[in-house]
Amino acid sequence: MSDLTEKPTRGTRRRARSRAALIDAARVVMGQKGVDATTIADITETADLGFGTFYNHFKTKDEIVEAAMAELVNRLGDQIDELIGSIDDPFFAQVVAWRQVVDAAISDPMIGWFIMRSTKTMGIMNEGLMGRFHRDASTAVKAGHFKIEDMRVVSILIGAGILSLINGRLQGVLDTGQVNEGIALLVSHLGISIDEARNLVRRPIPALPQQI
Repeated sequence: MSDLTEKPTRGTRRRARSRAALIDAARVVMGQKGVDATTIADITETADLGFGTFYNHFKTKDEIVEAAMAELVNRLGDQIDELIGSIDDPFFAQVVAWRQVVDAAISDPMIGWFIMRSTKTMGIMNEGLMGRFHRDASTAVKAGHFKIEDMRVVSILIGAGILSLINGRLQGVLDTGQVNEGIALLVSHLGISIDEARNLVRRPIPALPQQI
């Protein structure tokens, strides 16, 4: 039986490599200089590509930040999946997942900038992370662990809650203890008492398999 799938051409592969190199370079430079101080010339120089190459892939700096964020969030989601896959308690698994999201946003300048400045944050977070929560929560509901009446409402509540905790931490309004209290409140919406949720957030949080 013949393979009908078209193989990518040499030009397509080269274009994909250039785009990936630009995104990687943007992450490196923005991590060092901050998003606002980074120029397109900084990105192309770090990627070892011509200045005009940037505009073959992106129209503006904000556009490459958005692309880098989407890739970063998906990579973070993959690592969180791997991390919580061995956790038997579905409630603690969500505590770990949400803490990792908050910690990543606090430690990575690009994520922090994007959450504070971009109107597209919720869409990328929903696509990259909340879909995974919906998957895990649906499994936990079917197994009788989570008690959720309306999955859509709970997903929106939790997604907005996590972003609010990140914003509060980045602005210096909330400290780590208050973020943990916020996560406990969110976990309690899954069907356990607030005291049980607080006990979960006090447990040590395992590290991601590797840096994102």
